[in-house]
Amino acid sequence: MNLNFSAIKESKNLLAFSAGVDSTALFFLLLKHDISFDIVIVNYNQREQSKEEVNYAKELANKYNKQIFIKETKLESNSNFEKNARDIRY
Repeated sequence: MNLNFSAIKESKNLLAFSAGVDSTALFFLLLKHDISFDIVIVNYNQREQSKEEVNYAKELANKYNKQIFIKETKLESNSNFEKNARDIRY
C-alpha cells in the first residue's frame, strides 16, 4: 500500500485518538512519516476502560513528545448517545 501524506506533511495536525487499533496505527504511521501532530481524546465516562484509554493516550503523548488535549464529559443515558457524542467531538 502506497500512502500519500503530501497534503498534511507541511501542516500541524490533530489526531482524534480513541486508543483503539485504528487510531493507534495511525499514530505510529504519522510518526513514521515524520508528520507533525498532537492528539485529542474524548472521555465520555461511559465505560470502566475509558480511564485506561486516556492513560494510554497520555503515555504515548509523553513518550513521543506530543501535546494531548483531553475532553471529559458525561452524557445523559436517556439521550441519543451517538448524536450527542458526535456533537461533542466536533
